[in-house]
Amino acid sequence: MQLSKIALSVITLAAFTQANASEFDLNPAGNVQAYSPAKNMLNQQPQVAAAHLSSELSALDFSAQAQATPTAITPLCPTLATGNQYTLNGATAGSPVCYHFEITERSKTTALLFGQTGATNLDLSVIKHNPDDSLTVLGTSANTGTADEAVVALTEPGHYYWYMDVKESDGSPFNFGAVVSTQLDSYEFNDTVATATALSNGQNSITANMDSLTDIDLYQFTAVNGQDIVLNFNNNGAADFIFEVFNNGWVPISQSKPVPISGLQPNQVVTMRVRANTAVANNPNTNYNLSVASVVASFSNNSVSGESNVNRIPLSAQSNPYLTTQAYRNLTWGITLLDSTGAPIQNATATLRVVKGSDDKRHTFATDANGRISKTISLGTCRANINPTEHTEYSFGYRNRWRSQIELGAWQIVIPTNIDANNDGIIDTIGVGGPNVPFVYLGHICDQDLLSSERS
Repeated sequence: MQLSKIALSVITLAAFTQANASEFDLNPAGNVQAYSPAKNMLNQQPQVAAAHLSSELSALDFSAQAQATPTAITPLCPTLATGNQYTLNGATAGSPVCYHFEITERSKTTALLFGQTGATNLDLSVIKHNPDDSLTVLGTSANTGTADEAVVALTEPGHYYWYMDVKESDGSPFNFGAVVSTQLDSYEFNDTVATATALSNGQNSITANMDSLTDIDLYQFTAVNGQDIVLNFNNNGAADFIFEVFNNGWVPISQSKPVPISGLQPNQVVTMRVRANTAVANNPNTNYNLSVASVVASFSNNSVSGESNVNRIPLSAQSNPYLTTQAYRNLTWGITLLDSTGAPIQNATATLRVVKGSDDKRHTFATDANGRISKTISLGTCRANINPTEHTEYSFGYRNRWRSQIELGAWQIVIPTNIDANNDGIIDTIGVGGPNVPFVYLGHICDQDLLSSERS
């Protein structure tokens, strides 16, 4: 059966858009009067350049400058509460409008300005009031005309302002507010393309949540070698999430099954997002799992061997079965895992399965930066389970007769490829051992007694 693959086109950041501000859930809190600060707060120092994006949402994260707890300051503007929708009319062109809000715990804040009509055109900024009384612009949304404005920022405990620059106004009313989400996963803040979580070139496993119905988690994977990759999104049985990849527009991706992507160019960026399913209530305690991984297409430089000084039992003495691998105490295993271009893969896994009697042990390891696994594995206690074997060794002009006590075992190597070519719900594997020859025989040598030694 052929794989169902997606060939992605090369994309630019300008192609991405975000949710409308009016989609956010705020509690109506009535009208407020326009308040203009005594000074132009956008010109205070230190200040970062405001971001002007073609999308409806811009964001800058300067949370490293934040303090652990809010510091007492004197707000420059009247204080309002987050979570509310306020209505303001009578704004005057050229007279900015400002209100203060406080954040008491680490959170993600979405500041909103929406419902503009007529000749009204306002830009929205979120400004942080620092403990030294300086001001920092965290982000600016400056869409044309009456389009909604939204600024998203990772906000540490502290003091902040809605700052509305009135470009045009006929006095008609508009709405503003802020939504604060505190149940953040470890990948926040990643709600915009500019702040998307950058994934490694190897294997990535993500567990995250939707902190609100308006949360968007963006991830980017760079196919450094132009290798085939696999996306695997698991919603854990919940209907809370929608998973999409960008391919000349957002394309929904099947959930709970591997989706291969091929035809990538070297260093092509694959952008994907998880967003909340607005048809169901949001539950921040529900997690999703996302795996973004290179296809493990092949392997090289594989070796499983015992100690270099093993006195091997030859085929003439033990042929059914022949003990391909023989060891006293340890196995030394080395292998390199490769992607579809033949380049090594970091963080891919392989398992050396060793079976001896009733012991069935699986030794799983991840590859290093060179795609390599190099391990020494103890065979544990040796319990002879076949008849003693007598065999001859020739060494330094002597003919030596030995009796060896052996525990017969076997090993195999199992390497997940990350794809499910037959759509049977089982990840395909490659390695050593398969349907025709499942194992390589192992002789764990418990004891060797010298019976005789003669000049040859």
